[in-house]
Amino acid sequence: MTHTLQALLVRWLGRASLAVVLVSMYLPVAMTFVYSFNASRIGTVWTGFSIAGYTRLWEQTELWQALGASCLIGGIASTLSVAAGTLAALGLRAWRPRLRLIGQGVLALPLVTPDVIIALSLALFFAALRLPQGYGTVVAAHCVFGISYAFVVMAGAVEDLDETLYAAALDCGATPRQALSRVILPILAPSLIVAWLFVFALSLDDFLITFMTKGPGADTLPIEIYGQMRFGIKPQTSALFVVLFLFTLAGALIAGRLLKGRHVAV
Repeated sequence: MTHTLQALLVRWLGRASLAVVLVSMYLPVAMTFVYSFNASRIGTVWTGFSIAGYTRLWEQTELWQALGASCLIGGIASTLSVAAGTLAALGLRAWRPRLRLIGQGVLALPLVTPDVIIALSLALFFAALRLPQGYGTVVAAHCVFGISYAFVVMAGAVEDLDETLYAAALDCGATPRQALSRVILPILAPSLIVAWLFVFALSLDDFLITFMTKGPGADTLPIEIYGQMRFGIKPQTSALFVVLFLFTLAGALIAGRLLKGRHVAV
């Protein structure tokens, strides 16, 4: 009987701990959902239910322009990062184990480097080269951490890649380009999509590195929201968060299914 009570106690303590963690993580998200339907123009003061935040959202040209800039920067940075990260993962396979380990550490170093150090070093680097700061410098800055994340995702996929498939395609008469495009890339496609979505989400969310490497007027969505928060969080800002959260959730579900499909195929 004592063992049964102990087992029940451990089980309920585990469930309670999980509940506390989930509430801590998602209660602020739930509150943002609720306050997106606030009738007040000041999002932190509840005055009643209204969908005015969603109707006024389409009138916020600054937010939509900033979102467009974030999507453009994220799309370019994600594509370049995934391409570079994949090539790095493929290239490191030919290195000797010790050199490969060093190369992996160098490529993964931005993952553990504080953003403030990356942001400051990039700002100084661009200033030393006298590069005009703008969307171009922001894309380059996002590629610095984007390549690292893309490499981590693609390294696992490349590690599981069967090299004999490439050789078999060549033996069957395919050119190296055809073997790469018709054999290797389709196998890596799920991981490529996951890596792209991962880097895109990080780029869309980045504030500090973007803030210190952007030029005048090159405002992304986090920077625009930060500027508007001086006057309080408006319901339309919360409404935009809800829209983006739903899109992000859909992307995460798609990425999860792609990864699951890749593991099943392997």
